[in-house]
Amino acid sequence: MSEASKITLKKRPYQYQAANGKYYTTFIVQGWKENGKWQRKQFKSEKDADVFIADKTLELNNDQAAKRSRQTTLTEEQLDEAEKAFKALGSTYNLSEVVSFFLDNHRPPEFALPLTEAIEIYLEDQAETLRPRTLIQKRSSLKLFYEHVGDVPVHECTQQKVLSFLKALRAKDGISKASRKTWNNYRNDLNHFFAWSGEKDMSTNRPWLFVNPVEGVRIFTAKQVAEQRKPIATTDPKQVAALFTHLMEDCPELVKYYALAYFAGIRPSGEMKALDQYAEEDGLIDLKTRTINITAKISKTKEERKVHISENLAQWLTAFAEYPIIPKNFDRMNKAVRAKFKLQHDETRHSFISYHVAVHRSAGDAALQAGNSESIVKKHYLRHSPAEDGNEFFSLIPCSKTNSAIQSNLRLDNFRYRAI
Repeated sequence: MSEASKITLKKRPYQYQAANGKYYTTFIVQGWKENGKWQRKQFKSEKDADVFIADKTLELNNDQAAKRSRQTTLTEEQLDEAEKAFKALGSTYNLSEVVSFFLDNHRPPEFALPLTEAIEIYLEDQAETLRPRTLIQKRSSLKLFYEHVGDVPVHECTQQKVLSFLKALRAKDGISKASRKTWNNYRNDLNHFFAWSGEKDMSTNRPWLFVNPVEGVRIFTAKQVAEQRKPIATTDPKQVAALFTHLMEDCPELVKYYALAYFAGIRPSGEMKALDQYAEEDGLIDLKTRTINITAKISKTKEERKVHISENLAQWLTAFAEYPIIPKNFDRMNKAVRAKFKLQHDETRHSFISYHVAVHRSAGDAALQAGNSESIVKKHYLRHSPAEDGNEFFSLIPCSKTNSAIQSNLRLDNFRYRAI
């Protein structure tokens, strides 16, 4: 039954005392709605009240008949619900838009899965194509998200939950907001996970959701990220000499690692560990041809490159050939060295590229050696360091007599880098 047909108009007398002290009786009619609000009207005579009741009842009945004159398969109750929905929506949205949005964001899929289980299935699937380091990073990102929102079903992860998580990210000091680059990195990890979760796959009973909650979440442009980027850090050649002297005296196990990091520009994170794993087996470091072969399975960019071994690097590798690239207790020793010399992120690699460009004035050759694009090298490293510093840097060699790093008298022309 509709709302209008439920209305019963009521008449009741009301007596009040006027200012002159006399008592008067009026009649109040109530019991109908206009624009969603209950109405009532006061009459001086009972006859006028009765006439109004008759007219208003006829009006309401005619209005009700007009509303029900259209053919429909809906029941009275369903029509009432529809009317209420239209009144609540007003002119802001139409009913179809609201229903579509609700179904996309709140309809549970046929197979609902808790977030923790979904993450494990996703990582297992990605392990076939991703590098171990990338997989570790994705696991870390998704774990933080799970800890923030709880073990909710995947389809209940909304855009609001994603935004709440990203806005809660903090810098290393635990207080400042995370950088725009960090925001983008976490956003990308979440986006890939939810996009994968929405794909159809019978073996994993996907999709687990119908709308990717990360879509529409802002992503900072390269220019916006660059605005927060710190200037690249390079190590002064004299400081490099002091660092290698310290290594020779206190922890010679790390000499080969730092020699490859500084004088070959090998990425100190993923590439160095992979090179240590495959170097001896595959003969990747060849002192006879003066070549380090960074294969596709080692390279961060998954593109093979060959790095020329300079004369000073050859001497470091020869003098400390007995040691592996990554020794036991590496993390503990490396952390102590980095703290002692206050090394920043990728400072060894930045030093290699910067001094290489300073000596040879070739952004293209430096890009080939380091596995970067030429545009990146020109943008960040061209004219970053003077040629004198580059000459001093690539002249540092080990001295067994003094057990220290010294500057050789060899001319750099004798071991100029070659693009291979």
